[in-house]
Amino acid sequence: MARQIVKSLKPARGERVILRFDPGTLPEVERATRKLLEEAGAQVKSLPYGPATGFEQELSRTDIYVWLPAGPAAVTPADQANLLARWLDSGRGRQIHFHWGDGTRAADGFNGEHTAAYDRLYLEALDIDYAALDRHMEQAIAWLRSGEVRVTTPAGTDIRFRIGDRPFCKQNGDGSKARMASTRVRIDREIELPSGALRVAPLEETVNGVVIIPVARVGNAEAREIRLEFEKGVLTRASSSTNQPALMSYLDSGPGLKRFRELGIGFNPRLTTPPGERWVAYYGYGAGAVRLGLGDNSELGGNARGFPIRWLFFMDATVKAGGQVVVEKGRLVSGQ
Repeated sequence: MARQIVKSLKPARGERVILRFDPGTLPEVERATRKLLEEAGAQVKSLPYGPATGFEQELSRTDIYVWLPAGPAAVTPADQANLLARWLDSGRGRQIHFHWGDGTRAADGFNGEHTAAYDRLYLEALDIDYAALDRHMEQAIAWLRSGEVRVTTPAGTDIRFRIGDRPFCKQNGDGSKARMASTRVRIDREIELPSGALRVAPLEETVNGVVIIPVARVGNAEAREIRLEFEKGVLTRASSSTNQPALMSYLDSGPGLKRFRELGIGFNPRLTTPPGERWVAYYGYGAGAVRLGLGDNSELGGNARGFPIRWLFFMDATVKAGGQVVVEKGRLVSGQ
């Protein structure tokens, strides 16, 4: 893991690095990463997650910020998160993210049960051909830009949109300073490990169709056979076969839930759900996983506004664009 962090960052001599770590989660990774970064000539300061005196001043002097794997009790205070967002938006630095256990999700977007099997999987998913990953993503980008995108599922999802000139976020593992020179949106400066997601905010006015969610938690209830209908990127009708009042109350709880946010496609060949497990691996970064989102997409370069944000995962989706099949029933076609 430490080797991949340094390989991804390609730190220059003299660059200043903050390592955030959780003493209770893989503590040896902090020591190994610090050692390799210092051998590369970087100046490293390690800070445990949580409150940090003088954080704003320290961040202002920093070139690289690394979020090492952490358990659920390790949190980043809101004031630090806001400072980090402004720091990234200023173009002064870059980040490596390990969300780790938080990335293990149910299909309805909420957290799943993170087990040791997922720890092993996420470590293995660091060891991939990153050059091939990038080539596959570039091929998919060309296809997705070539015409109308259509996402369908066996349950009945059928939604269409166009990408136009919207920026794609390639989580291809490249966290180098050179890569940052071509970034267009904030999340391009937030490099995820494990890698594998291709994300884009469609042109909102082109988003039309229906999303069918077999089952999802809505507030304190669970609704089945949820049907969300969109016109020009806005939710116009919603229904479910069970608990419809709870569904409607949930959708009314925040404006973001009535705005189409993004398309995400997974490309990492190793991020497949482990045998005997049922949770989606690492935010749907695995090859062939499709993620549709609701809510504010400003960090992706889109115009949808409002919170909260809700992710929905589809492991059996088909994605077509301009006559080309990109994903077929959960199997990645691009580059495979």
